[in-house]
Amino acid sequence: MRFLHVFAAMLVLATAGCATTRNHAVPLADVDLERMYGGWYIVATIPNFLERGIVGPYDVYSPGPPGTIREDFAMRRGGFDSKEHHYVVRIDVLPNTRNADWRVRPIWLVQLPFQVVYVDPQYRYVLFGEQNRNWGWVYSRTRDVTEEDYQSLLARFRAVGYDSTRFRRVVQVPEQIGQPGFWSDGIRTAVARPAGTACP
Repeated sequence: MRFLHVFAAMLVLATAGCATTRNHAVPLADVDLERMYGGWYIVATIPNFLERGIVGPYDVYSPGPPGTIREDFAMRRGGFDSKEHHYVVRIDVLPNTRNADWRVRPIWLVQLPFQVVYVDPQYRYVLFGEQNRNWGWVYSRTRDVTEEDYQSLLARFRAVGYDSTRFRRVVQVPEQIGQPGFWSDGIRTAVARPAGTACP
């Protein structure tokens, strides 16, 4: 749980006040939670020290108590030969927000903004962000995202005021380590076993 405690403390500082640095607020999507449930690969992010060295991260969303989502998050740190870590996190869905304004609770009494900026009609891709535009993620139902789709998703971030040049692809399979556009800082190139557990 140490990772979650550090994540919570630093993200609270990074998003304190949730005051936007642009002239307009980030608009949110209209989310069908039933279609949101299931597994998602994290395929791109704005690099930050909290996620440095992470490989093969994925989330599984499932229904929680009324008004909440259960998040099962798994990842390896440093390389694909590292132990897979698994965390269970509660997400509160704020009422009257079309199910798009979430508060993640990595530890008790801490709620972090995690907002659905875009979800495509087939629920293949989801863009998460927050009002300061300092944090952003691209989620996909599959590990592989075509360059065409990836650039289209970045364009959607640009349309709501993000600097899309800050995004880097997340390493999901060993062959991506060191490739252009992928965030490989802190990742070992040696591989002792195959990529992480398949996303349910």
